[in-house]
Amino acid sequence: MHASLTEILENQKSGLLWVSQDGMVRYANGEACSRTGLAAGGKLYDPDLTRAVASAVIARASAVVNAPGRPSHAGEPVPELRCRVVPGLSKDDAFVFIRDTSEQDTGSAFENLMQVIRTDLREPLRDAQQALGLLDRDLAAQAEPLLEPLREVLQVLDRITDLASLWNSGSLLADERIELWPLLQSVWSELQPLAMDRHVKVRFIAQDELSNLATLYGSERWMRRVMLECLEAAVREATPGSQLQIEHRQLGPRALIVFRNSGVFARASAGVELDTRATKTPSPKAARERIGFELCRHIVALHGGQLRDEVEDGDRHFLIDLPTGAPHRATDPQIDIAQAQRYASDLAALMARSRRTPTH
Repeated sequence: MHASLTEILENQKSGLLWVSQDGMVRYANGEACSRTGLAAGGKLYDPDLTRAVASAVIARASAVVNAPGRPSHAGEPVPELRCRVVPGLSKDDAFVFIRDTSEQDTGSAFENLMQVIRTDLREPLRDAQQALGLLDRDLAAQAEPLLEPLREVLQVLDRITDLASLWNSGSLLADERIELWPLLQSVWSELQPLAMDRHVKVRFIAQDELSNLATLYGSERWMRRVMLECLEAAVREATPGSQLQIEHRQLGPRALIVFRNSGVFARASAGVELDTRATKTPSPKAARERIGFELCRHIVALHGGQLRDEVEDGDRHFLIDLPTGAPHRATDPQIDIAQAQRYASDLAALMARSRRTPTH
């Protein structure tokens, strides 16, 4: 490892482990060694921490778990460590930041904020949205210059409350069958007036017969939110008079929704790690886009998928990459069983239909 990088990692105030998907420690700074007894070449010994690392690598999802540490001196009680697990720099590793749970947790203030947003903000937000819908049409037209920025503020608050409700959630408690093509069409019908106002056309392309498109399992409500955020971002970024092309591709066990040559979350998805350390305050538009991107990324990760870019002949395409077939669930085995039973039932029905001889 480069000497400068080692210097940076060793001076981290918290313990730091750099771990591969199978729990093998690639690097441990001095603080992590003293707290856990682990060093490079060792293997994680706590099963909860091991599962969190695997989830960070596979689903690119962060998590916080408590794990036993190593006593400073013989005879002392085993300390409990608070471990924050985040995806690593490559596709097969993760970072674990370690601190003693008895230390002051600076993250508690953030968690408290998330709780306040979840419990105290949602109802007033819903009331404000309903009040806007009840305005007299003539009065609303006259007040449009004032109402437009108000709607933008409410949309941002809506994204924040949704993100707070999903924060640190390990699973979406749903096993609904989701057909992405009809879902896309439904979302488009909702956004079509916006596209018409902005003189933007949208062309949807299915790369296979509609009957052959595989089913996704999870939460239709949250997956609809992803499609809504992404399609709205595409429409707003499109040049007036242009045409968007959105494809549904079936690649083996994965479904891809491809926004071809579009500006969907272009600023938010580029250099995510660098953005968090930027000293320059982002513009309100960039901040709104980042919130929407983080919301979508978290929902898709909880479904076992990812958001990613693809460059082809100089054009940037934005992809929603999702697993199909048997339901994805990284944590709760009872939910796994329920979803697997639902999937097996659906599969049996499809096989029965395929064997049925047509009547004339």
